[in-house]
Amino acid sequence: MWPSLRGIGARTSLREYLRELWLWRNFILTVPMNELRAQNQDTLLGQIWHLLNPLLLAMIYYVIFGLILGISRGAVENYSAFLIVGVIIFNYTRTSMRSGAKVIVKNRKLVQTINFPRAALPLSTMIEGIVSHAFGLLAMWAVLLLTGVDPSIMWLLAIPLVVLQSIFNLGLVLFTSRFAFHFRDVQNFLPYVLRVWFYVSGVLIPIEARFVTQPNARAVLQANPIYIIIEIARDAFIDGTYDPRKWWIASAWAVGLLIAGFLYFRRAESEYGLV
Repeated sequence: MWPSLRGIGARTSLREYLRELWLWRNFILTVPMNELRAQNQDTLLGQIWHLLNPLLLAMIYYVIFGLILGISRGAVENYSAFLIVGVIIFNYTRTSMRSGAKVIVKNRKLVQTINFPRAALPLSTMIEGIVSHAFGLLAMWAVLLLTGVDPSIMWLLAIPLVVLQSIFNLGLVLFTSRFAFHFRDVQNFLPYVLRVWFYVSGVLIPIEARFVTQPNARAVLQANPIYIIIEIARDAFIDGTYDPRKWWIASAWAVGLLIAGFLYFRRAESEYGLV
């Protein structure tokens, strides 16, 4: 008799599920590292693309919105610094959600043949995202220094900020991965949703600026959780300031989203290997 054996994807208690996640920690850490090493290995610049991609993305937005359209004039003192922080922070959430949308489908064969806690897959995706984001932060700090921003002790808030945003992103990834598993069209329309979210999150234009004139619309935009996270980053990295209220609001969003996302993802644990 084998009491430890059970069907593929069979539900377990929450305590047992978390214990199994811990036992699969090597898988959660090893898979994303291999994925990162495999990326760009056949290109001339190799892993340098992890630095170049966010820089090129920010440069495109700067040319279009800062130089051609002149949106930055009179709105932000140091638009280059303002822009790079917004782009890097938002890009971390965007790439996490896009990876999460395909993580179950991409690993379908593994899910169908091996019994393991399925949340290990979104977690491994997040580890990969954190490492990639570290390259983005290096690129961001380089731009800040080049544009005349003086480093301060507040730059050390990058560590708790990465933790906070990673928790927030993981909650989104858990929601997105299950939703995309049930509805495969999510992978097609998600880029459009993220594009709209990008434009309303104050990445390119300050929400407090003259471009948002309606008080109600401004209040709704300022309640956007990713906008709050971006503002925390700008406070710390550009202004060298710290606003506890913003941190408490962002933390509430992150923890609430993680709990809700985990419960939502786990409810379909037995379904992921069926299709």
